[in-house]
Amino acid sequence: MKTSGRRKGLAWVASLSFIFLLGLSFPGAVFPSVSGVALSAANGSSTLTWSDPYSMVTYRIPGSNNSLPWGIAAAPDGKIWFVEQGTNQLGSYDPYNGTFAQYDIPTPRSAPSEVAVDANGNVWFTELTANNLGELKAGGSKVVEIHIPPATVSLAGTSQSVDCNPGAVLPDPSGSIWVACLSSNQIDEFFPNNGTFARFNLPVFNSAPAGLALDGKGDLWFTAADADMLGKAVVSQLRNGTTDGITETAPINDTYLYTFVHATSFLGTTENLTSSLPTPSGIAIDSSGRIWITEHVDSSFDSFNPATSTLVKYWTSQTFDAYGYSVSFPNGIAAAANGDVWIGEHYGNRIALFDPSAGVMTEYPVSCCRTTIAGVYSIALDRNGTLWFVEISGNSIGELVKTKTPFVLSASIDTSATITSDGTAQVPINFTGSPGSLDALDFSASGVSSTGASRNLTATFAPANATVSASGTTGTTLTLKASGLSPGVYYLTVTAKALPRDVLYSAVLKLTVTESRGIPLPLEYGVPGAVIFAAAAVYTAWKLTRTRRRRLEAPGPSLACAAPPNGFN
Repeated sequence: MKTSGRRKGLAWVASLSFIFLLGLSFPGAVFPSVSGVALSAANGSSTLTWSDPYSMVTYRIPGSNNSLPWGIAAAPDGKIWFVEQGTNQLGSYDPYNGTFAQYDIPTPRSAPSEVAVDANGNVWFTELTANNLGELKAGGSKVVEIHIPPATVSLAGTSQSVDCNPGAVLPDPSGSIWVACLSSNQIDEFFPNNGTFARFNLPVFNSAPAGLALDGKGDLWFTAADADMLGKAVVSQLRNGTTDGITETAPINDTYLYTFVHATSFLGTTENLTSSLPTPSGIAIDSSGRIWITEHVDSSFDSFNPATSTLVKYWTSQTFDAYGYSVSFPNGIAAAANGDVWIGEHYGNRIALFDPSAGVMTEYPVSCCRTTIAGVYSIALDRNGTLWFVEISGNSIGELVKTKTPFVLSASIDTSATITSDGTAQVPINFTGSPGSLDALDFSASGVSSTGASRNLTATFAPANATVSASGTTGTTLTLKASGLSPGVYYLTVTAKALPRDVLYSAVLKLTVTESRGIPLPLEYGVPGAVIFAAAAVYTAWKLTRTRRRRLEAPGPSLACAAPPNGFN
């Protein structure tokens, strides 16, 4: 995996900035820009609600203090399966009787990586370093290994073998088992009925396919972690040993562009690639066909609309360097039947639940270890919609269970704004809630940079924390001040951390940043200032019109800002 330093030269094109406005006495009014500050009335507050019905339960894996659970999957019968890298075993947990079972993997130190269960209850898993596909038949007790053939490449006129190093594994409804080969740059299809493989080459060298998902048409989508691309395989067009039917593209979001050097062969040749998708890892497809992707070097995750090819970037809350990590490293991702998206934050030490339709997110901390993260790498949804996860460092698996008396928090906030560069925006937020054991809310914001810390944008809250009450309202004002922020559409995550529970409740704030092209004038922007400004603007416009008419001059160039880059709403 690449580090965030690999994203060389993010394309911050010009010096731009922010602004949003407070003309509250003039609903719907829009005023021209002055001194880089565009005055516009609030779009109207939305009421957002977080109904938090979950508590976290963990189950310690028996037999070792160093089992290192990695991949996790839910079976049709309700059992939870996982692989243990530390003990080189396949494990299961039965939620109905609370029992564990463990099965030895024949090849020592095989590095079991990912696991999946097919429709018949057969368990499949990959062995990263042993280059095997493992199977435990439904009701069986002995693991069978199938060796994955290496790829043959020509290097300086000599044929050489390249191991598969399998990662993701995915059964399909027809009974085939799909395997992502990280090193041989292939996706393999295994046919259990005759024990054979079909092998499909990826068109982009050194793609490192990381995640696999099937869409509603039965076609295969994958993340290309080292090419920073999203791939699609039209299954009906695939031909063994070729790239037929496979495409890889770098999704583009004009607000977040970067160019990096990518290898094109084993001989060291390179090319420059441009993408908006740094090190994509996990992938999930929701019921509407929208594709969700985690970025395993940043604190961000993405929504991709295949119909319009638009990519929207969202952010988890900031880590603030907890446990020594500046990024949350989202990895595991799952789309629920109701449209919710679940995310495992590997370094953020949290499970995130994102509701795209409402634009709200709840993040649950994973209690594990005093000095390190739990290691929430993989997640899975069972047949009842319950979320399960692994704790690599915690030697446990866990679930989020529903409680009888959910905590409810509501907020009144304007969830969108248009501002100009070098401007200031103020967004009032008012909270009400059912306090329970809640003492206070601490406020923060995330977005723009790889860590979620605001680059070229400061976000401050006044007050920085407040006590919430079910019988009253408490509030804060978010002030955003930009300095040379590039134009585009930004989705900021505005967070209230509930203490002492440490659960984070976030709203997505859409900010459209346009260029500042106004005329500098000294003004203060209270309601009186807005009145004076509006009157001055009307008089100035009238005076200029009369002057132009007298001189018979043609109008000057339009000051209208260009349309913002595409965004998926």
